[in-house]
Amino acid sequence: MSFNHPKVIVFLILFAVLISAFLGRSINAQSGTTSVGGTVFDQQGKVVFGATVTLTNAEKGFTRTATTGDNGTFIFPVIQPGSYRLEVEMSGFKKFINNKVRASVDTPTEISAVLEVGNVNEVVNVRSDTAEALLNSQDATIGNPFNSNQVTQLPTEARDVINLLTLQPGVTRFGYVAGGRSDQANITLDGVAVNEAVTNDIFSPILRLNAEAIEEFRVTTTNANASQGRSSGAQISLVTRGGTNKL
Repeated sequence: MSFNHPKVIVFLILFAVLISAFLGRSINAQSGTTSVGGTVFDQQGKVVFGATVTLTNAEKGFTRTATTGDNGTFIFPVIQPGSYRLEVEMSGFKKFINNKVRASVDTPTEISAVLEVGNVNEVVNVRSDTAEALLNSQDATIGNPFNSNQVTQLPTEARDVINLLTLQPGVTRFGYVAGGRSDQANITLDGVAVNEAVTNDIFSPILRLNAEAIEEFRVTTTNANASQGRSSGAQISLVTRGGTNKL
């Protein structure tokens, strides 16, 4: 059958449209997520190659495993924001455990794990809370995440989360962010754009965002990275509350 046949042309067009829609959804789904990475060292400060790193969220039934590379680094990309348990195991060293790894939306989390010489059955527990980290050394984005406690406890007009945006430095009540126009922002909810089509104003999304429905959000005022930057202005990433395995 010739490729110039009308039926073949129609089929190819439909196939191209379906592929484009699928790829677009896959790319957009990465927005509204986060990543956890870091480096594993021994007590002398040398990187540890081949260590097994496990990231777990028992409430959501999430487990992912990685192995450190030649430079001792590991990365868990595109994961849901939340609280995680990080374990590092390596023959000849005690097991490293950090039970309080907090991964915030669109904010890469970096962990430095120091392994102590000993039996792998011995455990070294680290209780530092990564949520207290004030310096983002992973990319050039500027902005702050708002966690679930802040979202639910801070006073808002009609319980609308959008009213909290002005608490971020550089955001004005009229929607101008860091000098950018109000119609140049991009709002996503779980990775799906919810911009108002006519004005695209950040205070007028197409969905009403109730505080009780939002787990956390982040306002990136400048230097948005490739996973966010659809627009030249601010990037607002919101994540809804999810279920757990607890009854």
